[in-house]
Amino acid sequence: MRSIRSLQEIIFPNRCLGCSALGLEICSSCRGNWHPHIYRTFSSWQPHFPIYSAVSYSAIAGKILLAAKENSLKVADELILQALKHSLRSCIQERGIGFLVPIPSRKSVARKRGRQFINELTLSLSQNSHLAYYENLTHIRKVQDQSSLDAKGRYANLDGSMRSLRYLSGRAILIDDLVTTGATLSEAARALRIQGIEVAAAVTACVAEPLR
Repeated sequence: MRSIRSLQEIIFPNRCLGCSALGLEICSSCRGNWHPHIYRTFSSWQPHFPIYSAVSYSAIAGKILLAAKENSLKVADELILQALKHSLRSCIQERGIGFLVPIPSRKSVARKRGRQFINELTLSLSQNSHLAYYENLTHIRKVQDQSSLDAKGRYANLDGSMRSLRYLSGRAILIDDLVTTGATLSEAARALRIQGIEVAAAVTACVAEPLR
């Protein structure tokens, strides 16, 4: 077994997710850009709720998120999951427990990737935290790609784009990988609240400098 592993390391050597240097899956230098802290922000549009994040977005963080989303790399998934666990612990300490609701990818994106990325991570997060997990959000219309939009444009683009599948008793904690403007989280909260579900908070792995 050891010889097989050694051969794999020769044929497929580990490269850092951040800088591609040979050796570790994430080197000590890049690890410094993925060191969990706690960042508390609030959605800037109604409804307001606290958002707990663990890692400040950077070029390194972007590569880790991309490696998980587009390439399904297990080590990238694990880094994001650890960040989500860190955020969730602070959320529970300050806001109390609730059930977890992942922010789903658009169906076309999920088909292209071959999985619902955040749903899978939220399931692992649920198993670790012993909190209930419900896939209770779905997209009901097409939306424009967000990357070229400012904050106002993102909110307008997403307004009315999600629907809650059913009523759930208790308080929801939204789960996503990254918050930038809070537009996606606010739309998810709106959809849940129409169904009578209270949104206690949101938890993300990363937080980016908000767009204007």
